[in-house]
Amino acid sequence: MSWRDITGAAKAAAIFAGLSFIISVTYLSTSSRNGVGTCRFMDYGALAFGALAVLAGLVALARPGTGENANVNRIIGAAAVLVGLYRAGYGLGLVGGPC
Repeated sequence: MSWRDITGAAKAAAIFAGLSFIISVTYLSTSSRNGVGTCRFMDYGALAFGALAVLAGLVALARPGTGENANVNRIIGAAAVLVGLYRAGYGLGLVGGPC
């Protein structure tokens, strides 16, 4: 098993999933009025690369290739979809954000 045996979609999915943790462009706004606090958070890097990881992961699942490497491509695609969904949720401020 080498890097050449993995399909392009699975490679892209893994790279996008990794970049979703590295690239961060955040927006954070907090305010308080009459004792009621509000907080808004968004991470555009995590959202964009998470969504790209989901798309590439779905392509990797749909076209895993042939032979014994097909299962590896499916595993990479499924992992990228899960990581991408988590990172997109984080980017939207729904999961694990500071608010």
